Amino acid sequence: MLRRLRKLLNHPGFRAEPAAVLTRAALWAGCVALRKRPVFSLTREGERLRVPSDLRYTSVSAFVLRDWSEPELRELHRFVRPGDVFVDVGANIGLYSLKAARLAGPTGRVVAVEPGRTAADLLEENLALNRHANVAAHVAVVRKALSDRSGEATLHHIAAGNDPQAFSLLTDGSAPGAERVETTTLDALAAQLGLPRVDCVKIDVEGAEPLVIDGGREVLTRWRPTIIFEVNSAIALRQAGTADGAWTRLAALGYRFSRLTDGALAPISAFPRDFCNVVAVAADAPKG
Repeated sequence: MLRRLRKLLNHPGFRAEPAAVLTRAALWAGCVALRKRPVFSLTREGERLRVPSDLRYTSVSAFVLRDWSEPELRELHRFVRPGDVFVDVGANIGLYSLKAARLAGPTGRVVAVEPGRTAADLLEENLALNRHANVAAHVAVVRKALSDRSGEATLHHIAAGNDPQAFSLLTDGSAPGAERVETTTLDALAAQLGLPRVDCVKIDVEGAEPLVIDGGREVLTRWRPTIIFEVNSAIALRQAGTADGAWTRLAALGYRFSRLTDGALAPISAFPRDFCNVVAVAADAPKG
């Protein structure tokens, strides 16, 4: 508990809005005690959201920190603009998809890819909360796992964060719970949906990021989208002995890397040692 408190006090969201964060934390404790699931706004622009009334990572971070929960979510306007096509791989309950839908606007498109049954149900629920405002009318939900091939696979529960929405195509056998899911590739999905292009892809699939990249080489080569991807997943380290597979693959495709820290995007040349998100931009990507 002390470690969690220390982490919260050092979080950029707390430093920016200490009173609001503490108030939300107290409110959420009450919601959990009373088993209430209130609707709340992800950002000041009003994307509506509801999360399970528990103390697990997704629920707590979404309610207490809102879009401060990840730097890339907070700064998503840097990567998604009106009319853009955004693919959210591992959409979970829809934080990135909802904000991207507003940023891309009615002329843009958002593809929310979430194979996990629990998470996908919550994703659909959150999208339904926003349909009246036309925020989510142009979001397509894909209940499949993106991989390097089409077919079927086992989606394994990941114990990290004690979060029932965390699943991966990888497993080291340390956590119970699994479900069979259909798989497809980013290339096949883009063709199936008739996407005119892809401008930005967020990949958070608990260590299976290299599989997504292997199945999306045509998309990445043709349209050179910005990639926001998670690195140093514990399960990738345990199973493969390395977590730099996505980095290596994107570097070979001519991508350069940056990290967001305190709102600033700084280039990096070495693979990070800590658990974080990395922003990859193709060296030959159009400017502006």
